[in-house]
Amino acid sequence: MTAVNHSINLSIINEVKSNGRLLSDVARQYGVSTKAVYQLVRQSEQPSTSRTLTLRSEIEQLRSRIQELTLELSHITQ
Repeated sequence: MTAVNHSINLSIINEVKSNGRLLSDVARQYGVSTKAVYQLVRQSEQPSTSRTLTLRSEIEQLRSRIQELTLELSHITQ
């Protein structure tokens, strides 16, 4: 995706989400289909796959660390 396309996509998303415009009106203004506008808005609301994977990995690491600290605390308090 080029910088121009990315900029246009962000403008389309902003028109719908921030300005509350109808998908069909925005589609007509930018010369794209209503479905394309819907998909852009929908994709903007979903976390990216890579971000999701990163967060899941971080959660697993934190759970592991919690288990370690819990075990350490139980040894200290005994």
